[in-house]
Amino acid sequence: MHLSLSTSGSFFEPCTWQPEVCSKLESHHLVAWSRDVRSRTRFAPSLQSYLQTQPATEVCILHGRAILDLESFCAQLERQILVDELARTIDGPRGVVAALRQRSLIPGRTPPRQRVLIWHDADVLCRARPGLFADLAEAITGVSAELEFASDAGIFVQRAVFLGPERLRDFARQPGSCFRTWKDDGGVPFWSLVSGLDRPPVSVCSIDALMEVPV
Repeated sequence: MHLSLSTSGSFFEPCTWQPEVCSKLESHHLVAWSRDVRSRTRFAPSLQSYLQTQPATEVCILHGRAILDLESFCAQLERQILVDELARTIDGPRGVVAALRQRSLIPGRTPPRQRVLIWHDADVLCRARPGLFADLAEAITGVSAELEFASDAGIFVQRAVFLGPERLRDFARQPGSCFRTWKDDGGVPFWSLVSGLDRPPVSVCSIDALMEVPV
């Protein structure tokens, strides 16, 4: 992909692949991967900038290199989503799931109709704490499914983009991955029961293919 020069003299990425990604986000979360950290570095802010031009859209950025446990995940999430208190738990009335269920309502502004979480370097926690990562990823995809299919509070679409290298792609493709199946609770999985979905709606995509980066 070539860079274009604007009239102000600044460089920017031409918007060709961003609408394609947004179209995919209408129905799926994304695991976006590339072996090249430079490609991932270009992809994320360009997608973020494009999303921020979309009406009633809230973009939340999670910096994965600083997310090593539940405390550090919550510390970032509470700076992105307006909540009174975020307990350092996944479940419960003030946990991560409860926070993800809330819209960020700001007086004088149109309530958001969609929220996109962009999790940079998601492979860091996936590698360090795979069980915790799976629980958090399922919380995100599960709440998103609940909001879309089981909520009577109006349409609110929530999606996540998990960014990382090839190892994140490989993890996402594993048969028992949290990106391919809901956690088995010994019966019908909770999020399947709530949403009616048999599995999380997650798609794996190559950043280099999207951006037409030579390999």
